[in-house]
Formats: sequence, structure tokens, C-alpha cells
Amino acid sequence: MTGDLESILRDDLKLPADRLAPEASLDAAGFDSLAIVELSVLLGARYGIDISDTDIKSAATLDQLGLLIQRKRDER
Repeated sequence: MTGDLESILRDDLKLPADRLAPEASLDAAGFDSLAIVELSVLLGARYGIDISDTDIKSAATLDQLGLLIQRKRDER
């Protein structure tokens, strides 16, 4: 997980910093359905990437979420 993603999760989505381990599942990190939608919107606005809530939910861990985001950024 990149520091940028951690910053978004902590500062923008207000997820608890002590739950943001790279191997943490989205549930363990504190994601709920609203946080997933907010993250999708934030990533679109900040990076110009189209990442659906389904894409986000498919990530098993925060590390995998970071890789997914990086792949979407590379595809632009």
C-alpha cells in the first residue's frame, strides 16, 4: 500500500490509522459501503481514473487495493 493511499484512507475517509495495515481486509480497515463509494469518487477526482465500487470490493487487502489503483492509473 502506498503512502498516498494510506493518506486518502486516513485523512479523507477518516478510517482509523491503526487499522490500515497492508494485509488488512477492507472490512478490517473499517470500510463500509459509503466509504467504498467515497473512495471511488475521490480517486476519480484526484487521479482521473474510473474505478467502480465493484472493483474496490474485489480487492482482498489494502495492498491489493493499492495495486489495483496503480494499475488503473497506468492504464490512463
